[in-house]
Amino acid sequence: MRLFNSISLGLATAMAVNAGKIFHCKEKNTMALTFDDGPYEYTDELLDTLDEAGIKATFFINGDNWWKDLASSSSKQKIIKRAIDGGHQVASHTWAHEIPEGKENIKKALSKLDDLVEDIAGVRPKYFRAPQGHCDEDCIEYIESLGYKIIQWDLDTKDWDYKYPGLSEKKNYLVLMHDVHKHTVKELVPWLIKNAPSQYKYVTVAECLGDVDGAYNKEGIIRSFVAGNTTTTTTETEAAATTTTQAPIATNAPIIGTSNENLNVNGAMTNSVNAVALVTILLYSLYMLF
Repeated sequence: MRLFNSISLGLATAMAVNAGKIFHCKEKNTMALTFDDGPYEYTDELLDTLDEAGIKATFFINGDNWWKDLASSSSKQKIIKRAIDGGHQVASHTWAHEIPEGKENIKKALSKLDDLVEDIAGVRPKYFRAPQGHCDEDCIEYIESLGYKIIQWDLDTKDWDYKYPGLSEKKNYLVLMHDVHKHTVKELVPWLIKNAPSQYKYVTVAECLGDVDGAYNKEGIIRSFVAGNTTTTTTETEAAATTTTQAPIATNAPIIGTSNENLNVNGAMTNSVNAVALVTILLYSLYMLF
């Protein structure tokens, strides 16, 4: 009985701690690629790869991590501006890849990063991921009280360890990677784009949660989005005069691995290859290369 009670208490505690964390996408057939710890010297090349494929991703960035001079380097800050202007989502990963002790210090650290992003691109992140995903119950409660959504993942590529796990077929993925590693940008991402199961659309985390307009927050601004090369904003006053509805995932979001040969007249996938078996073999082959 004591063992049962201990297990029950442990499970209850774990559920409570994870209650505010988001581990999975909500929208069916979506895959949200996320990159932590940057920006860094490989991030620009990663953006080239993603943009060429028409894929939007999410970057959980630090202000002082791999690049110690990001706060003072306008050339390095341009990467953040490029990502946001290109329709990618930029989110908070803390200022210095750590959660400080004490609520006031946490708030200062998060605000410092948000201020930097706002100075660069005019928006403030509303999404947050803790370094290594470590955020206890008090941490979750406080950071949520500041207005952030706390994002985890359900697929860890372990790219920091030069390994990549097999995929099992499921309705969506929230994928963890790091744009600070050369092989992630040059090998893993291009391979994943080419070989991932064909039914998934690549989207940002906000899109995969059905929260298209909720990626950023700024006083007086409800929505900020990019149309071509022009950033358009809707103010609270303008929004009050209209009835807003949540925007769906963009219909032109690329479907992974699709081509005209893969679609029938109704747009349905006709590829008869078993996606799970194919991806498992391919991933195993990639793993053996490292």
